[in-house]
Amino acid sequence: MKSTWLVMLAVLILTPSAQAHHSSAAFYVTSGSITITGTVTEFRFINPHARVYLNVVDDQGKSVVWLAEGGAATVLRRRGWTSDQLKPGDKITVTGAPSRDDSPKVEWRVITLANGTEIGGGNGLPKEREDLLRRLEQQRRNQIPSDNK
Repeated sequence: MKSTWLVMLAVLILTPSAQAHHSSAAFYVTSGSITITGTVTEFRFINPHARVYLNVVDDQGKSVVWLAEGGAATVLRRRGWTSDQLKPGDKITVTGAPSRDDSPKVEWRVITLANGTEIGGGNGLPKEREDLLRRLEQQRRNQIPSDNK
């Protein structure tokens, strides 16, 4: 009996914790892309997905509340985000995957601030990675002496 408890305890200690995660493809058309522009009403810096609520004026002039889901707060924090990254009243443009059920939701890939600054943070990690690799390649090229180029 004692050895059974020890084995169970060892399994619990040695087994890495599993993170629950779902594929965004169940909720969003990941191959699609939409862009919306609106005014932030709330930014929730939470796990498993940060959320931005914004008012978007549709083609008929009606104000519609949209939800933009992004990366987890823990991941965003590692990328330099803070809990006050976006504030009510901020004008932003969100580009990302549209919802499968045509509800006013988007899985953001990139958020563009009113001044034109693009901030990632969504599930646009491939784009962020591509931009980083491009910057690193440019830095590498700038460090190579001109006669070796």
